[in-house]
Amino acid sequence: MAGSKIKGQTRKTNERFFDEYKIFDEILCERFNVPEHGVTEYIKRMKEAVTEAREAIPEWDVTYQRLINIKKRSDGLKSQELTFDDFQGKDEDVVWMNIFCEKMDANADPLSKYSTMSFTYKRRSKTLLQRIMEALNLG
Repeated sequence: MAGSKIKGQTRKTNERFFDEYKIFDEILCERFNVPEHGVTEYIKRMKEAVTEAREAIPEWDVTYQRLINIKKRSDGLKSQELTFDDFQGKDEDVVWMNIFCEKMDANADPLSKYSTMSFTYKRRSKTLLQRIMEALNLG
């Protein structure tokens, strides 16, 4: 009896997470003007940022890892690799997504902070191949 009650609570937690993740992803799609995969877009833009951002914005690495983890959790539930009845996490992911949205509204999320900072460069250095392609006007 107790096992089925826990399983029911786990299912509700996972359903709540999954529903909230879809909303979170849509908000990020609107923010970046992309048709789908807003969380992926946020992660991609964080990857493109310079290394200095990681040092200048204390929550950079934690946010990056959290986005990766919630995306993985959502992808697992969506693809049915994970089941809604199995423990996948707590409601803290839902709370985190809501707080993150509030931070974005206040321009206090890592990418918003990054966009207001000035660095000597805003992109990673080009690779040797990129510089050669550019010199040959191929890229």
